[in-house]
Amino acid sequence: MKNIKFLPLVLFGTSLLISCNNSNNKNASAIENVEVSKENAAEQMDTIVGRGCFEIVTEIPYDIPAQRFDETAQALAHASGCIIKTDFSTTGSIQVNAIKGKMSIHDAILVAIEGTDIKITEETDTSLKVELVK
Repeated sequence: MKNIKFLPLVLFGTSLLISCNNSNNKNASAIENVEVSKENAAEQMDTIVGRGCFEIVTEIPYDIPAQRFDETAQALAHASGCIIKTDFSTTGSIQVNAIKGKMSIHDAILVAIEGTDIKITEETDTSLKVELVK
């Protein structure tokens, strides 16, 4: 008799254990999907609308004051997927122009550095190299 009463508990416990294992597998699959998404994110960055150096990346027009190049570059890089490569020890302290309006990061850098000794020396869809040229 004790075996009969104990058997339903064993069966219930086994089914509960199987159910928990299945839910853990589902969570593991979800975690794997998230990891795959993170791996693909870098590849997809270039295809996201409004990302990169030549795309307009904000609906709000820029209103960046005239300031040091390092401050302007930081403000612009945060707004896009465009990497600004520069040696701030040579370019950082140079005063650049204000940027006002809706434009790409590439065009915003051009506006900022106009009339200075800073130039864009290399450009791709995802990065700009800016150097001091005398």
